[in-house]
Amino acid sequence: MSLTIRRCILLICVLPLFFLCLPASAAEEANPDTLPSDYPGFSMGDLRRLADAVQRTGLGPDKIPAVNKPEFSSISDANLSMDNNEFVFVVNYKDDLVHIYPQRILVWHEVVNYTPPDAGNNPPAPEDDGARTPRGADYSITYCPLTGSVAAFRSMAGKYPSSFGVSGNILNGNTVLYDRVSHSLWNQLLGVCIEGPFRGKRLERIPALWARWGGVKERYAETGKVLTSATGFKRSYGKDPYGNYQSPGTYYDDTRLPFPVNYLDPRLPPKKHILGLEADATRGALIKSAVKARKIINFTLGIVPMAAIYDEQMDAVRVFDRRLSDWKTPLSFTFIDNKLLDEQTRSEWTLAGNSTYGRLREKQLTEVIAIDSMWFAWASFHRGTQIIPAEEP
Repeated sequence: MSLTIRRCILLICVLPLFFLCLPASAAEEANPDTLPSDYPGFSMGDLRRLADAVQRTGLGPDKIPAVNKPEFSSISDANLSMDNNEFVFVVNYKDDLVHIYPQRILVWHEVVNYTPPDAGNNPPAPEDDGARTPRGADYSITYCPLTGSVAAFRSMAGKYPSSFGVSGNILNGNTVLYDRVSHSLWNQLLGVCIEGPFRGKRLERIPALWARWGGVKERYAETGKVLTSATGFKRSYGKDPYGNYQSPGTYYDDTRLPFPVNYLDPRLPPKKHILGLEADATRGALIKSAVKARKIINFTLGIVPMAAIYDEQMDAVRVFDRRLSDWKTPLSFTFIDNKLLDEQTRSEWTLAGNSTYGRLREKQLTEVIAIDSMWFAWASFHRGTQIIPAEEP
């Protein structure tokens, strides 16, 4: 056998071993779809496939107009035109800044872009390219009526402050947003960019609480500010185009899904109200009606111990991490004589996660950001999501 033939045979044998020994980074460069995104459990390829599944509704960008210059009134003024049973979304930006967003207003706009009066520390955005609305905002409060999903975000597209608008597109029945810096597309429920220069980037969530006005106005009588109907647009804010959460037989409680979804999980009714949770790459769906019935549920998602607590006054469910940084074991909570106590020390806690009496006085639980959603939407993005409690029929 000639020397040339022997060299060719050796090269054929060695080349596969060479590619097997390539570092992971080289393999990823060869196939960018395998790269992870900022949303745990989703690769860049997963997001590309989601972008391919986006459906056009016939509505263009901003046909559902975002509120870019929101105005707020006092609790007492807002109460003149609001019903105790209507739903509102509560965002506590900081101790003395609590804003309440009526569902009957957001159902017409889906996005409220807001910058607090003392803002101004964000890096400047690129030069405006002619967008009709302001580019920069500190927060975006979003609501998708088709999926019943509420999510509040820091309004940062990549490293730039941005406002957000409604693209007019739908993904698994859920709103697709766009940012005004790059016009990238973002899924509202996930808060992740699925198409555009920022693909794979994720928005920073802040807690938003779904509650009833009657309890909210009592809880935040002194500090709360309420979004008014002075949005700059003429809409029938007293009428929900999709029906009514308080009355049966409307879109919110029937079986209609006007847009197809990638996957329909049959374990729960499609429009069952859940709180979407995550612990790293583990996803959970907390059944809100079960928490209301039991008042409190101690559970673990992945390796994170959590507690879901029902606030009867506001008709709201909040979720907390049961761990304290300087306490060895996770706490477990219970209601005794209408007092929220931990079972380990019998310290008393508020429904906001603060200990007010006992051995753990002045300790603070970390609130877990939970996303209100209908079951079909959350499960279509998170196949095999853990249902909490597991025994709920």
